[in-house]
Amino acid sequence: MTKPSRRYFLGAGLALPVVAAPAGGQTTSPSPKSTAKLAPVVRYRTLGKTGLKVSEVGFGNEGVSDVTVYEHALDLGINFFDSALNYQNGNAEIALAKALGSRRGNVILCGRSYAGDAKALAADLDTSLRQMRVDYFDVWYIGNKDRPEQITDEMLAVQAKAQKEGKIRFKGLSTHQLQNIVDFIVMRGHFDVVLTIYNFARGTPRDYFAKESPIQDLDRNLRRMHDAGIGLVAMKVMAGGYRPKDPNEPLYAIRQRPNAHIAALKWALRDQRFATAIPRMTDHDQLVENVRAMREPWTPEDEKTLAALHHRIDGLVCRMCGTCAGACPRGLPVSDLVRFVTYAEGYGDFGMGHSRFLCLPPEVRSVRCENCRDCVVRCAYGVRVRERVSRAQYLFS
Repeated sequence: MTKPSRRYFLGAGLALPVVAAPAGGQTTSPSPKSTAKLAPVVRYRTLGKTGLKVSEVGFGNEGVSDVTVYEHALDLGINFFDSALNYQNGNAEIALAKALGSRRGNVILCGRSYAGDAKALAADLDTSLRQMRVDYFDVWYIGNKDRPEQITDEMLAVQAKAQKEGKIRFKGLSTHQLQNIVDFIVMRGHFDVVLTIYNFARGTPRDYFAKESPIQDLDRNLRRMHDAGIGLVAMKVMAGGYRPKDPNEPLYAIRQRPNAHIAALKWALRDQRFATAIPRMTDHDQLVENVRAMREPWTPEDEKTLAALHHRIDGLVCRMCGTCAGACPRGLPVSDLVRFVTYAEGYGDFGMGHSRFLCLPPEVRSVRCENCRDCVVRCAYGVRVRERVSRAQYLFS
């Protein structure tokens, strides 16, 4: 079977509607710390059946502790802020709370818990509300669930009860493997908003399966949720975020191209089914540049940049397709481990990768790939599984 080219994938954009949908208005002047001469234009979309008008570029606050960056985002017109209780051991919520101050009513505030049972889920919600110094979240996610059996009826009841009590306005779910859980989402009809991975690297795998390709499945799954009125939020739009500083690194020249860092964000924003994307923005320059993605059109140069980047990250970035699940005879969660090392080396956030690694069971953390003669796990996208998982073991053990 002939494999579609990367150029086809990048240019076609999953055969999605890419007509611009400007909404909202001009924003105020940027912070003096910004290097921008003019304030970018912020556009807004409707978040599914919630009716909420959210900025096309939202603010993911994992690893962001500079209060002035949050304040700058507010000044520019960003109104969608996403956080989670465990980000920086709660410090991310505290920093965001300080920045919001009296402007809480002007933003769409999202929270998240990664708890695995109903009691812990309810406790996390109360803790987050207290730390954020707010009475409610606009959207509150049951976080990081990739299989239906991870979500109990009792956990759903916690969300429903919190909504009835006014602690949350809308019920959300975040997932890294949408394909495993989309039936549950649509059939239960419980969730108003879904946060999921969406980036240019989730194209056709290197080994084209006889069954339908993941790119077709992704398009179908997104369409099902959009048609059901579920609000869609994109995460991990930077596909690993690798930004090497070494000029001898093959990725360096690609990342040094003008606007290379926002090409991936512009790609995601082309899909009108997603109301917003939530990249992290650790400083003022990143903030302004990401907001520019709402104003600047997709260009042939963007396409060339992402095609080159796609080629270079093939061996590094997990696409969360789920095909390696259960493939390791020693029980390693391969996709998780590859993702953890990406946090450290791609995002530049060692603490994030390390903390996630430490949440794994001791028997998993003690495994060493070097003790196996051959790795039987083969990634359809060409990720160098043994190398990446060994790197995670070396960095975090």
